[in-house]
Parts: sequence; C-alpha cells; structure tokens
Amino acid sequence: MEGYAYSMKNQVNDKEKLGGKLSDGDKETITKAVDETISWLEGHQEAEKDEYEAQKKKLEEAVQPIVSKIYKDAGGQEGGAGAEDKDEL
Repeated sequence: MEGYAYSMKNQVNDKEKLGGKLSDGDKETITKAVDETISWLEGHQEAEKDEYEAQKKKLEEAVQPIVSKIYKDAGGQEGGAGAEDKDEL
C-alpha cells in the first residue's frame, strides 16, 4: 500500500504522464487521498492486517474511478494497464 501511495503521488506530479491528463479537481482528490494514506501509515505502523486493508480500500475507492476514467478516455491498451495496476495493490 505504501508503494502504491507514493507511486500515485509521483504520477500525479508527472505532467508528461498521468498528471498531465488530470483535471485540477481530480489531482486534488488523488493528492488528498494519498496524503491521508501516507499520514495514516506513518502513525499506524503496528496496525492489524484488517486495518491496512481498510485503508487500502479507502485509497483505491478514491483513486481508481479517476484513473480508470483517464485510461478509458485514452482508449485501448492503456485501459488494460489500469486494470492490471489495481491487482498489484
């Protein structure tokens, strides 16, 4: 989950890739969700597995609809890549 959160943070800031395709509102939504997740991780290193899974789900619910829409709008192969990324979480 930590790797996914930092990866999303980097992608949102990359104006040549995902960051360049996002609206300001979508960037803000993703950034807020990622920052909240990173903050939670820093304060809950001793959390139980189900707590991590709940936080992961919360992050995915914020990020996936936006990313899926971007890949869908781009069409073709990228849509498949977005679906694969979710499985790696």
